[in-house]
Amino acid sequence: MTRAIRQYGRRAPSQRRAISFSRIFTGKVPAHPAAADYLTGLNGGWEMLGNDVAGDCVAVTWANMRRLVTAICGAENYPGQDAVWQIYRTQNPGFDPNGTAETNGPGSTHDQGMDIQTLLEYLVKVGGPDGVKALGFAKVDPTNTEEVKAAIAIFGTLWTGIVVQEANQDDFAAGRPWDYHRSSPDEGGHSVLTGGYGPPGAGPLGGDERMETWAEETSFTDAYWRRKVEEAWVVIWPEHLQHPDFLAGVDMAAFAAAYTAITDRPFPVVIPPAPVPTPPPAPTPSPDSRLVEALGLMQAWGRDNHVTGA
Repeated sequence: MTRAIRQYGRRAPSQRRAISFSRIFTGKVPAHPAAADYLTGLNGGWEMLGNDVAGDCVAVTWANMRRLVTAICGAENYPGQDAVWQIYRTQNPGFDPNGTAETNGPGSTHDQGMDIQTLLEYLVKVGGPDGVKALGFAKVDPTNTEEVKAAIAIFGTLWTGIVVQEANQDDFAAGRPWDYHRSSPDEGGHSVLTGGYGPPGAGPLGGDERMETWAEETSFTDAYWRRKVEEAWVVIWPEHLQHPDFLAGVDMAAFAAAYTAITDRPFPVVIPPAPVPTPPPAPTPSPDSRLVEALGLMQAWGRDNHVTGA
């Protein structure tokens, strides 16, 4: 059977300094549901966006993340192929999708993939072809079970850097979750959108992590996540600042301070106040409790005024 062509393209992590997600909690790891899945609300409609011919998976993840975040927070906007090629050329300036492998097209020396953190820094400084700048980003510890789930629950998505094994292509073609295969060789680094996680009790990360790649939705087993996920990032977009669940879960003042410490620049927007929780209403006393309370007050008054019964 001829295997479908699917490309990779994520370069090895750069390991530069970045804000840690754990620094921007509003206390302990934020409360989060036992399961969440933001991908299903979009009812499919994902696009390949060139990742069948070139190593533009990191640029594709940008487009997919913009689609998901805008859909969660308001009106969906899915950047198209031209925008993805623009993003890809920020790290491959000579690349031409109409070129050849012998010149500057797919498969040539100008098709060298991308580094996720370098693109995130670009999106903060310059913004994407859709005219939107990222406000910041933070590194999530992929080995921390609760941090991963909280990040997905609050942000709606994780930008995830993985290593694909040869056998994962078969997993994908068969519609199976991507598993860790002990004897299968690694084929390349890849960037995907993770947008959900499963119920507790199915492994160290609480169940399969839901992800989108190559225009389809699938998932990871916990064994794969433990062994083949190399990096995970949350990105703060302007749309997040209009979303009360996000503001309640992230200490934006702490994030702004960390942003300034790393970049030597002030945070680019005014931080809206976190929503104030509405206190629960006081319980209405039952008639019996009001009667008991009244009798107690009468008895206390009688004792204080030396009144005795007949």
